[in-house]
Amino acid sequence: MNTYLDCFPCFLRQAIEASKMVTDDAGVQRRVLNVVMEKMSTFPLTATPPEMARVIHQIIREVTESDDPYRLVKERSNEKALELYPKMKELVGTSGNPLLVSCKLATAGNSIDFGVPSSSFRDYHSLIESALSSPFKVDHFDEFVGCLSHASSVLYLGDNAGEIVFDRVFIEEMRSFKDIDVIFVVRGGPIINDATYEDARHVGMEKVAKIISNGCDYPGTVLRSCSKEVQELFQSEDIIIAKGQGNYESIDGSRRNLFHLFKVKCPVVATQLKVDVNDMVCVNRAGWGSQ
Repeated sequence: MNTYLDCFPCFLRQAIEASKMVTDDAGVQRRVLNVVMEKMSTFPLTATPPEMARVIHQIIREVTESDDPYRLVKERSNEKALELYPKMKELVGTSGNPLLVSCKLATAGNSIDFGVPSSSFRDYHSLIESALSSPFKVDHFDEFVGCLSHASSVLYLGDNAGEIVFDRVFIEEMRSFKDIDVIFVVRGGPIINDATYEDARHVGMEKVAKIISNGCDYPGTVLRSCSKEVQELFQSEDIIIAKGQGNYESIDGSRRNLFHLFKVKCPVVATQLKVDVNDMVCVNRAGWGSQ
């Protein structure tokens, strides 16, 4: 997906918010903004939003001299989500369709995204309520179940800290539904509040999946920059689940049996999918073509 002019205000907002997380010095915050605005003037619109975001957050880290501005945010997100784990397991276990409920929970968990303006440490219980009451506005779940029924392996591209606890619940239900191997992919380095290897270990993901790094620090999956291992797995695994809007924006969607799960967070993506902002979607990209 190309970048649109509508994306630029969001880039600036991220720069301001991230710099404020690590310093109260208005001069440093202004320098971050100045450098980001200068760099944005050279951005090609043919690049994906995650490619641009990576450059912006590199600037933020360099100017503020902070290697991970969102470290505290990620730690708190993981802890608050882990508090909900028993409740989620209970809801899934007592539902009439555990796989669907766990899938919707994983998608609702995508709300934990500090790269968008609406995220905060709000009542995480509302995420569970929205998962149970909201339908997928693009609904390819039945197609996913059909693919899962014949699969032996799943490549699961993770997204944000905190959200990965919701992913763990979904993976546990997938493995109850079918005897499969799951590989859970995290970012290769800190970027916004995206999950890294340490985050995945912290929430116990190694109990249900093999955790690997994608080898790069884009807030999405820019396949050509990923490790050779991830590139090969992307072509060989039976099913790919890509969590989050950043993965939707950075993957071309031509791979068969590629399913995107996320909450739509901006008008540009909402227009592409013909849905509204904040809608939940379960999209098989191959059926829709490349964006």
